[in-house]
Amino acid sequence: MAVVGPAPITVYQGIVSRVDGITCTVRFGEMEVDGIRLRASEASQDAQMLIVPKVDTAVIVGSLSGDLSELVVLAVDVIERIEINGGQLGGLINIEALTDKLNELVNAFNNHTHTILSGKIKCGPYPNAAPVQVPAVTSKAQQLKKSDYEDETVKH
Repeated sequence: MAVVGPAPITVYQGIVSRVDGITCTVRFGEMEVDGIRLRASEASQDAQMLIVPKVDTAVIVGSLSGDLSELVVLAVDVIERIEINGGQLGGLINIEALTDKLNELVNAFNNHTHTILSGKIKCGPYPNAAPVQVPAVTSKAQQLKKSDYEDETVKH
């Protein structure tokens, strides 16, 4: 089995003019080249990592063939979006906003009381004469910290 020898590395810098699915069009000076890959292969797959550059941003493009025919985006200045595993699970969360909302719910639960109006509870044949104040829960829920559920290996 022969090992492929070193091939010339050709890289270009250009400006993205259009994005179409898993490819884009890039302007190199006055010339536009379309069909430039946004990922390593053209195979369709749901487990992909797709980094989509913003239109009018600079990209570094590498050539797999040494000319302008087999191009792939290597680096992006400004990202429009990142798609992981086909994007089927929706967007990532804003961890601080989620923690704040969850803690609002914890506080509402911990401090919840209500009043049962007169005549709504029967003790034998007699309804309650005065309103009954139901106290807050005695076993309080704990406040949440983002570290309880944050995956530090993925950032946005």
